Amino acid sequence: MLSYNGGGLFAVSVYLQSVLNLNAFDTGLTTLPLTMGLLIFSMIAPGLSEKMSHKKIMAIGSIMSIIGCLILSYHFRLDTTPLELVPGMFVLGAGFGFIMALSVDIALTNVPAESQNNASGVTSTGESLGESLGTAIIGIILILGVFGGISHAVDIYAPQYSGNETFELEVFDHFEKMGNINDVKADSSVANILDTIIQDAMAFVMIVTAILMALVFVLILRLKDMNIEKQ
Repeated sequence: MLSYNGGGLFAVSVYLQSVLNLNAFDTGLTTLPLTMGLLIFSMIAPGLSEKMSHKKIMAIGSIMSIIGCLILSYHFRLDTTPLELVPGMFVLGAGFGFIMALSVDIALTNVPAESQNNASGVTSTGESLGESLGTAIIGIILILGVFGGISHAVDIYAPQYSGNETFELEVFDHFEKMGNINDVKADSSVANILDTIIQDAMAFVMIVTAILMALVFVLILRLKDMNIEKQ
């Protein structure tokens, strides 16, 4: 779960700093709704588990995460304001909160009491490793999304070069070397192309994340439908 969280935050942070030109502080403020949603719902989850099974709560969390990804997939453009990202970020964080708060309980359910310290350490290590791998994978997905966005933009604004891989690579190199994004916005034709690339790339990242969360949902449904007994 942390792998999707870390990877998604990486892609969003790249967008906020590279496209919206936000500094580190403003980037942190913009991603704060996700953190708040995660914190609030991870605190709610243990109390809710007294009335509902872990399986149901985590399933609800995965659905909320999918909804959050789908909401965000429509809001990455050149002219997006940070406030437009708040609903999707909060819903995504809330879903993560439900799952992360109970996932350790699920992992340690069948572990003997005398081995739980070691098992907890292994779980934490696995989460850290998963977050690192998730960030790397999402980075690759983001690059693939950029190339897909370039292909789409070429089809729309330069159809005579549609399917020309050499031209698409030249477009990629051109935008990779571009300076201030505000200079790009000054040229409407270039801005339209860049806007298409950004929308397609970020939407691709969010859709892939939603698909991964759908797989998590399927795995959650295979869990035993039981409440963790309180000591």
